[in-house]
Amino acid sequence: MRQSLFFRLFILLGIFLFCPGLVLAQEDIAAQESAAMQADLDSKVQAMLNSPPGVFDLEYADGQLMRLKIKGEAEVSTALQGARADRQAREKAERSAKAAFSKFMNEEVTVVESATEGFLIQGKDGSESAEFMEASQRTMTSLSNSFLRGLVVIFDHVEGEGADRRSVLVLGWSKKLVDAAAGAQSTLNQSRANDNKPAAQKAAAPADGAAGKPSPQTQTRIGNDDF
Repeated sequence: MRQSLFFRLFILLGIFLFCPGLVLAQEDIAAQESAAMQADLDSKVQAMLNSPPGVFDLEYADGQLMRLKIKGEAEVSTALQGARADRQAREKAERSAKAAFSKFMNEEVTVVESATEGFLIQGKDGSESAEFMEASQRTMTSLSNSFLRGLVVIFDHVEGEGADRRSVLVLGWSKKLVDAAAGAQSTLNQSRANDNKPAAQKAAAPADGAAGKPSPQTQTRIGNDDF
């Protein structure tokens, strides 16, 4: 009986001494994993900041364009102040990115409609016939709005101050999103039908009086790049 009691006390003492060390070890592992994730994120952010404006980070598979990123940037106007100036610059950066994307899609790839595989997006081949290129251009024109709706924001960044302040926006695009947009015509028809219904009252926009407040020197929002 005494031996059994002694054994139980010994086990309890071991747990008392071992558990704090185990908790600390788990916390250390979690801290290391968090630091690694932050370093990976910082690396991705820096890569996007260093990339020139336009289309970059293209990925092809078996001749098919699978995904890409598009960067747009704009200087923040010194004629405006605070959040209003940042918002206007962000809108300019977005227009710049979408224009670069449209130019790339029209000049660098062909879009082929397949009865079995939907829309295939391929790098242009100089040997393609004029008829094929014309058909591809018609397909591209019919789908351009769907392609633009398929873009997602993966990086939204404002930095600097005064004349050096700028907005950087990176959009992501992938074939997966295009495949989803292939049936956009029915969605568009539904949207048009909904547009005929009385619109719900929109929330009031922020008052311009708040726009004069100085913006933080750096603002960054990171979206999901798993698109």
